[in-house]
Amino acid sequence: MAFMAILATSCKKKEATENFDNVQGNYFSIRQFELDQWNTWVGEPFMITKTVTINKVTDSSLTNSDTISWAPIFKTFAETDISDRKFLGKYNFNQFDDNQDGTHNFFYQAKDEYDDLYTRKLLITIDKSSNRVKGIYIETFKKYFGGEKTEKLYYQPMKTIQIQTDDRPLLGSKKFIVTEWIFHR
Repeated sequence: MAFMAILATSCKKKEATENFDNVQGNYFSIRQFELDQWNTWVGEPFMITKTVTINKVTDSSLTNSDTISWAPIFKTFAETDISDRKFLGKYNFNQFDDNQDGTHNFFYQAKDEYDDLYTRKLLITIDKSSNRVKGIYIETFKKYFGGEKTEKLYYQPMKTIQIQTDDRPLLGSKKFIVTEWIFHR
């Protein structure tokens, strides 16, 4: 009887799973890109216009690269990083050229079966002639006890940073915040 039980369990059809153990590399690293940008521009003085809109009420201020608090901005973008090998196979990947604006684009979109992934979309736009990043666009989604939060992040190197946050609690008022930093160099 024990032999039959062992035989029955060993003959079960194994589920097909993708194994990425032998795959070299990983997906695009937001953290590495942030570090590269920081190392390239640290100490460079420039003015920044910061605009914050909360539920259609806008306030703006003028600041500079030395006094701005970079840590919360870096943290927001770093949380979207998908470069860890645990994310391999969880995103659909497409690359395409846009001949109108001379760019090469890399697009990552979370597969439907992984709807618990924080980073839902990542688009990297690269200039064809210089091979430099022209822009990064990211969409996130997170459910939490009593609501959900989506973010849309955009970075155009040394021109614009924009973070849109749509927080929808089950109870209480919804909050839509757009924070934008425009660089003046």
